[in-house]
This record gives sequence, C-alpha cells and structure tokens, in this order.
Amino acid sequence: MLDNLHVRVFMAKWVKIKPSYWVYHNVQDIYWRLYLNKTGGAFLEINRKDCDDSPVETYPLEGGKTYFIPAGVRFSTGLDREVDHFFVHFDVLGMPDLAMRTLFNGPICLPAPDWMQQTILNLTGEVGTDQEIQNKVDLTLESQVKALLYQGLSLYLSTLPPEQLAQPLQMAIAQKPVLPAVSFINNHLAQPLLNPELARLCQMNEDYFIHRFKECMGQTPGEYIRERRVKLAAQKLLFTTDSIEQIAANSGFGSRFYLSRVFAKNTGLTPAAYRKASRV
Repeated sequence: MLDNLHVRVFMAKWVKIKPSYWVYHNVQDIYWRLYLNKTGGAFLEINRKDCDDSPVETYPLEGGKTYFIPAGVRFSTGLDREVDHFFVHFDVLGMPDLAMRTLFNGPICLPAPDWMQQTILNLTGEVGTDQEIQNKVDLTLESQVKALLYQGLSLYLSTLPPEQLAQPLQMAIAQKPVLPAVSFINNHLAQPLLNPELARLCQMNEDYFIHRFKECMGQTPGEYIRERRVKLAAQKLLFTTDSIEQIAANSGFGSRFYLSRVFAKNTGLTPAAYRKASRV
C-alpha cells in the first residue's frame, strides 16, 4: 500500500494576490492544494453538505500556517487585503478514492513545525505547467516541494487514530471484487462503458454488480465513470492544447455541450473558463 502512495506536482510558486483577483465561487477541483500566506486576510467558505441551502462555514487561512485543501472539497475563496501567497497544486495517487474521501474530506491546517514553514518561506523559483516554466527544469525545487508534501501528509496522518488509518487498506481489500471493472474503466474512458460489459468482467450479473460496485467504491458505476472522465478532461485542459471538442471526444463525453454541463456541475467552472483561469 505505502509503495503505491506518491504525489505528483503540477505547479508551485509564490504570488501576490489581491481581493479583486482571488474570488472563486463553489470550486471543486481534481487536484490538491497546499497554501501558506505570510499574513492573514484570506479565507475559504466551505459548504460541508455539498448543496446550495446548507450552512456555509467560513474557514480563515491564518498567516504563517500551512494548509491542505484536498481534491474534491467544494469551496469559495475570499480576501480582504493583499497577501503574499504560496501555493502548490498537486495530486495524491495510490490510495482508493473512497479512502481518500474518508480521510481527507475538508481543509486541513497542518501541525507544521517551524522548520517546515521556514523552508516554504525560503523557497524561490517555480514549478509549473506553462511552457516557459516547463523549459526550465529545477530538480532542487521540485525535490524540496515533494519533500514538503510528503512531510505534510505524514504530519496530518500522525494525528489520526490507528483505526482510522487502517481504513485505506481495508477499503483496498474490499474493492477486489470489482477491480477488473475499475481497471477497465480507467483504461477505456473514451469508449462507451456499459454495466452489462463491466459486470461480465467481474463475473457477476448486472444487478448484483451495480450493488457490489456501490458497496465497494462508495459510488455507482455511472458516478465513478463521470468522475474519472471529468478528471481526465481537466488534465487535458491543463496540460494539452487540444480543443474542447477533441477533449470531449477523447474523455468519453462525446460532445462539447455534454462535457460543459457535467464539468461545470463538478468543478464550478465551464471547461473554457477552467482552462483560461490562472487559479491559485
């Protein structure tokens, strides 16, 4: 299990953010964030129940403290003054999705030691997805950023009780009956994916397969497929110059209209807005 757990860094840099710039509403992203601001003034608004009429919790980002915002957390941003802001966009791979949602279901203020925060404050340069940045490889910076992320994950996980930490392994074992379908889905997202086909891969009848998939994965097959397709489309929007029509076809949505509708519902932005936004 631990051998499979790793992080992939998309972008990391220091920026100055202003109140008029750092305004995003109802964002739910495919990737994680690490935040550290030199001063206070920034905050998130968290909708814990993922519906419009549930209470909104204001979550201040205190100056000098380090935070994780896990993938899938829905939030809005706000700022009441200019702030020096360090961010990392990254992904955590190798853990079952259900375990990820269980262990990391809201913003996390890391119990970061002073040396870790000082390391962030001392970082210079940037790791990113822009072509100009990609052409400049800074292995030292990339190594420092990855080390910080692993250290942050370790610090947070060390605060959890042993029975909660055992959940990822238990969930991984529980997923075995439907893993043939999961693997097929992940490798064939551009193709039509039908429950009877997926059920045959797991040697189950269709009704029992749908029941077992929901039991094992915490989602119906359709929900899992849509989530994977949105994640694939988001990666293509960030890391390729493919047209939105091409991305819709290559990620299994078929049309730009259908991709836009599902993507906006899942991330809070249309594909075009997601690609254009310089988001932190």
